[in-house]
Amino acid sequence: MGVVITRIEAFVVNVIHDDMWIAECDELGLVTEAKTYDELTEKVWEIAPELYEINGLGDHSEVFRLKFVQEQSSDSRVAL
Repeated sequence: MGVVITRIEAFVVNVIHDDMWIAECDELGLVTEAKTYDELTEKVWEIAPELYEINGLGDHSEVFRLKFVQEQSSDSRVAL
């Protein structure tokens, strides 16, 4: 049985809404978009493990965390 390594610090995924929901994570090299916030987070969780491995950060079977940070301005507020 292999050892599972857990990454303690979460990768920060910045989220904005500009007609579409957009997610970016510089550390993983991730940029994606979706029509809804739920679709966006689902898409990020599909892509992130592969990017984690491709970028040499570890094996995709390792446990890691994502922290979604949404920024809003007063003139473009969108409810989740």
